[in-house]
Amino acid sequence: MTRSAETIRTVRAGCTVCHGTAAHWLGRNAAGVAARHHDATGHRTWAEQSLRTVYGADTALPHPDLFAEATA
Repeated sequence: MTRSAETIRTVRAGCTVCHGTAAHWLGRNAAGVAARHHDATGHRTWAEQSLRTVYGADTALPHPDLFAEATA
């Protein structure tokens, strides 16, 4: 059985000293930039990563309605 799947990765990062709790760096490079910023400044940095996997095609097969439409 073959199944279509799509994986979406979201990364955001920031520096608690420079930006507080707001994310300043976004995208795949964000964690690396946060690490380099920490190495260069000694500041406390953070990175959040989320991974979302979606199974199935974007266009779902049509299915019959559960209830017939009423015509008045």
